[in-house]
Amino acid sequence: MLDIGITLRKYRNKYGYTQQFVADCIGISRVSYRKWEDNNVEFTVTQLQKIAEFYNIVIDQIIKESLINNP
Repeated sequence: MLDIGITLRKYRNKYGYTQQFVADCIGISRVSYRKWEDNNVEFTVTQLQKIAEFYNIVIDQIIKESLINNP
């Protein structure tokens, strides 16, 4: 299983962003974003693309780091 939430949290903390800031930038509610970080959703490609574009990375990087975080 991928632990995408921990990867999202890592990037958010790296830049010192709040959940509200990231949520506003990608066009979702803070509650929805919190669910992303808590892995309470099944991620779609569209969702991953939004977050990848926000952090200027590729989806593959999110997936790879999520596998590393949860071998």
